[in-house]
Amino acid sequence: MIFLRKSTGIPGEAGSERESGIEAGMYECAEAVYQNEIWKAASLKDENGNYKQELRLKMKKESQKHCFTCPECGESLILNAGNIRQPYFSHYAGSDCVLTSKEQAERNQLMRQAMLLLAQSSFPDAEIREYALLKGNMRSQLLIMLPDSKIALNYVSDFVKLGRLEDKIACMKEKGMVPVWFTPFRISGREKLTTAEYLISAEQPVLKSIDWLNKLICMKEYDADTDNILWEECYSFAELRLDEEGEFVCREQIEPDERKLQQLRQQEKLEEKLEEERRLRLECGRKAAVCLFRQKEASSAVYEPDQVVLRISKEEYMQQEYAYGQDFFMESFDEYWVLKKLKGGSRERRAAAAVRERFLEYADYELQYERKGEEKGLFLGKVLQILEEVRDSREWLAAGS
Repeated sequence: MIFLRKSTGIPGEAGSERESGIEAGMYECAEAVYQNEIWKAASLKDENGNYKQELRLKMKKESQKHCFTCPECGESLILNAGNIRQPYFSHYAGSDCVLTSKEQAERNQLMRQAMLLLAQSSFPDAEIREYALLKGNMRSQLLIMLPDSKIALNYVSDFVKLGRLEDKIACMKEKGMVPVWFTPFRISGREKLTTAEYLISAEQPVLKSIDWLNKLICMKEYDADTDNILWEECYSFAELRLDEEGEFVCREQIEPDERKLQQLRQQEKLEEKLEEERRLRLECGRKAAVCLFRQKEASSAVYEPDQVVLRISKEEYMQQEYAYGQDFFMESFDEYWVLKKLKGGSRERRAAAAVRERFLEYADYELQYERKGEEKGLFLGKVLQILEEVRDSREWLAAGS
């Protein structure tokens, strides 16, 4: 799946738009097609966030040979792998791909997420391929592999190249695939078909669209001669499933009760596993807190959150274009806390940061559910004192051992 974030264009940054020739304002892709497979730019780094230098050099050379292509439009992509930001792909200047437009790219991403949810809920045991190759550089956004058929799901924006759309329609017919097309969701009252919708309606009389905000699947059928709407209806995601013919049916028609029970059991097991993992993290955080509180006597200094951490609202945090060294979402404050850098070697800091995160998760739980009134204020004061005064990685590692 492709994730997008806006380019910063930092002067002198290796792999920035200035270096690659990308115009300011273009949006970035996390994935590209390489040797007929979807390849993630993030795989250039290891689990510690360091570049795999041999692979980095190899892939930069491959980029210069135009070996990476956009899964959406088939154009060549540039691999940007600098030292400041996370690696990413970008289009060449002048590209007309929908992924270079913020609005269209975000809508395209949401539609593919919705189609994937629909495919997974309709065919939980089937193989579902993202950006499956059809022919040449032409790909289907999703392809459901069934024993006797293949169902291709695709979202068609208003900015699609009509020739490219016609080629894709013809290719799917040639390969005997079952196409399911989704067109942009529009508010009621708009009746005139776009050219792309007209092409789709000739193959699929009932136009389908997804209202992502309200989690609805909307269907309309138009009169071929007048463009008037003959009928329209909307259904929640939970109500509908796709059948093997690519048609929508009510969920109850294809999901027997036993399957529902099995899914509930699996969900319960998953929730139990997640709860047990959380319990273990909280216990580790509690032990670290006991150790650190014992070592540090109550300070005469009174610390406020603004003195110890950088506080960022959820809304502001989601709009940030860069990553912080270590941050943590405090549910008790409904905001992110950006923590000060620990002292020590890089390996020590990473291990100590994990202990500090468990400490904060425990502290957050206590502040939200256990501590009340004056006791809550005293506990918060201790937490802030530890965050401010314990900066040596070795102290955190000792508390977490």
